[in-house]
Amino acid sequence: MRVIIVGAGKVGFALARHITREGYDLVVIDRKPEKVDAITDAFDCNGYVGNGCCTELLRKCGIDSTSVFVAVTKSDETNILCCSAAKKLGVKRTIAAVRGPEYEKEMSFLTDKLGVDLLINPDRAAAEVGIKMLRYAETVEREMFGNGAVHLSTVEICGNGVLAGVKLPSVQKVLDAKILICAVDRGGRVFTPSGQDEIKAGDKIVFAASEADMEKTLNKLRITERRLKKAVIVGASNVGYYMTGILLRRGIRVTVIDSDEVRCRQMLNCFPKADIVNGDGTDSELMEKELKGADACVAATSRDEENLVISMFAKSFGTSRIAAVINNADYETMLKKSGVNHVFSTQDVALVDIIKDMRQLANGTYETDGAMKWLYTLNSGSIEAAEFEVGTDFKLQGILFRDESFKLKSGILIAVIMRGGSVEIAGGNSKILPGDHVIVVSAEHRILSLADIVG
Repeated sequence: MRVIIVGAGKVGFALARHITREGYDLVVIDRKPEKVDAITDAFDCNGYVGNGCCTELLRKCGIDSTSVFVAVTKSDETNILCCSAAKKLGVKRTIAAVRGPEYEKEMSFLTDKLGVDLLINPDRAAAEVGIKMLRYAETVEREMFGNGAVHLSTVEICGNGVLAGVKLPSVQKVLDAKILICAVDRGGRVFTPSGQDEIKAGDKIVFAASEADMEKTLNKLRITERRLKKAVIVGASNVGYYMTGILLRRGIRVTVIDSDEVRCRQMLNCFPKADIVNGDGTDSELMEKELKGADACVAATSRDEENLVISMFAKSFGTSRIAAVINNADYETMLKKSGVNHVFSTQDVALVDIIKDMRQLANGTYETDGAMKWLYTLNSGSIEAAEFEVGTDFKLQGILFRDESFKLKSGILIAVIMRGGSVEIAGGNSKILPGDHVIVVSAEHRILSLADIVG
């Protein structure tokens, strides 16, 4: 399956990494030769320098045999126009990055009239991830399936934690909660644990549970959610804009700091209930003043270096919850070593919807039996969790999990079965029936459809 990406910036580069890993035939277009060279040097793909809206160039790139066309330049208008041209030239699926808040109410028009099949907003997606991170002071990834009935979390095990040194068969007894540990990251090695594995201090574990058992487990691990009352956001970027709106709608007081007077006026017009401060987020006196009484600080400027400095200052000031927009992996490592655990990027968080869309197209499973309903990535993308609906042709239906004939590929685990209104954490006596929804966790494979998990 051929994929064309227009835009070789941060999002385009990250997307190229995922697409080449999936094994698709990739072509990248950008106006800047150095950006095209950077991607073609890093990945097995073809690159062209030019305007992605130009039909002559698109034909040269093989648009007539292209299945998916993705436009992720910095210009919303360019992305929309490129997708419209690609659709006119016969591409099956067009995807555009549209970041501007002014397009929020125009989504249906863009999809119905201008030939854009899927709209993604990397900045809004990043803002939503940042908001999730602020729920806890500790490093916790938490996603929901089945309209909130099933929760999947990633947590790091402390040396004095209740699970350090505990073998898997004893976990539920120690926690007094029904959970299933799906994957373990031990020093960068990710694996699906067996019954005799022991949890060690420093492990990152991915586990599934019902909402009630998830809360019980997090409490046992001394990870508690505290309600935010006041947040300081440094940077009136698009990410800062979206985060401000979300927090204000939840009744949380927000202070926004930005050095650009025009952006400050725009933020004040959009959010009159927010405190907007025209100032430098790296000014220690200003930051000390604004951070007093704040539960959280978000560094959301357009520069990684500024966000690094702001985050480390907030940490030294004693702010309990700190999140930073960082696109440089080296900076991310530096921040985490300094104790700033909540780091997110615009380049990665919006990619999951694109990858899910491509897999469905490649496998012909749009809204069919065995279709992927949801896809999440955890632990910096090394672990995938997907929700599937079980079709009538699934080979393992009706077979008990403990039966010898029930075989899955290595590194794959069925964590949860949802049947009607009930939720079952999978075990040896579980079985899958047509119409069930199942949560599949994989530490080794990229899954296109439910049939791919059968060993």
